[in-house]
Amino acid sequence: MAWDARTYDRQFSFVTEYGAALIGLLDPQQGERILDLGCGTGHQTAELTDLGVEAVGLDSDAAMIERAREEHPGTTYVLGEAQSLTARGALSQPFDAVISNAALHWMADQAAVLAGVRSLLRIGGRFVAEQGGVGNVALTWAALTGAAGDVGLPAPVLPWVFPTPAEQATRLEAAGFAVRLVQHFDRPTPLAPEATTATWAEMFGRTVLDGLDATTRQLLLERVNARAQEAGLRTAEGWWADYTRLRFVAEAS
Repeated sequence: MAWDARTYDRQFSFVTEYGAALIGLLDPQQGERILDLGCGTGHQTAELTDLGVEAVGLDSDAAMIERAREEHPGTTYVLGEAQSLTARGALSQPFDAVISNAALHWMADQAAVLAGVRSLLRIGGRFVAEQGGVGNVALTWAALTGAAGDVGLPAPVLPWVFPTPAEQATRLEAAGFAVRLVQHFDRPTPLAPEATTATWAEMFGRTVLDGLDATTRQLLLERVNARAQEAGLRTAEGWWADYTRLRFVAEAS
């Protein structure tokens, strides 16, 4: 799925803002080598650089990496696939830590990702991440799938992996990590003032929307907002997304 990096920065900057808590958990030290896995437009990677870290951002989307390099020319960014991580180029030296914010749930082969991360970390290296957990965007997804049925489209397949805490802890241990912390919590998230659930779907539900003709796409988005409003995803304060997050800290053993 190709991303619209500029719209992502403009309307969904809350993704980066919520990542600030992860940097606190990571507790980066000056001089450490840290990989930002699924770095998007690179703001978190650049923040690590500003803290005196040798930071490397990695993302599989060319538009995201291009935007990151434009916005943060003093930080290293690599175009690469997290499900097939290998020690090459900027990744060739071991890392002291890996951080990942709102990216892991896009990666179908979770076991391959975790094994790749482990291969890049030194013994004792930290892996700190937040991703969608079981129950994430349940109401939003129901609005999208219901809207698809309303306009005569087949039910879409969920494009994300939202594990339970036990599932992800088991995967981490199998990949060679000692799990130090797992948190699973709801985080209702207000959307930007001009955004609606349909706006959210246009950014994150592209696997459902891509390939539709303009008329069907518009009808679908109208039904998405109607169903989302019925589900309570619009209040007097505006539209919101029903996020449920899974956060963990693990150590390479």
